[in-house]
Amino acid sequence: MEELSFKDLTEGELNSLKDIYIASRLNSMNENDLRLFVKQIIEDQIKGTVGNAEEKEAWLEMKEHFSENFPGKIEEIKSRWKRKDKNENKSPEEIEFDKRLSLLERQQENQAPKDMW
Repeated sequence: MEELSFKDLTEGELNSLKDIYIASRLNSMNENDLRLFVKQIIEDQIKGTVGNAEEKEAWLEMKEHFSENFPGKIEEIKSRWKRKDKNENKSPEEIEFDKRLSLLERQQENQAPKDMW
């Protein structure tokens, strides 16, 4: 018996087969499998952008998702990357020293005598 190919089906038949496959695949997945699958799809969709048109589409999707929090998210990321860039040329010892120095400065600020008046 000769093996069937997608070319043996009409467009309608092929779409029906695809619908049945999608339903069966979803029904066979547990919640964790579904989450992993959706994560992979979203990552491919957002991170796999090529060119300005796709990048703009991904940007608009993210902007819509975060709505009024979008500018805050951007500032948070820019701040995080600014700190990372600052630390990029430092040795691990220098980074640790800076952290300890910052902590010491905060402790001194908290312990400074406060004027009662």
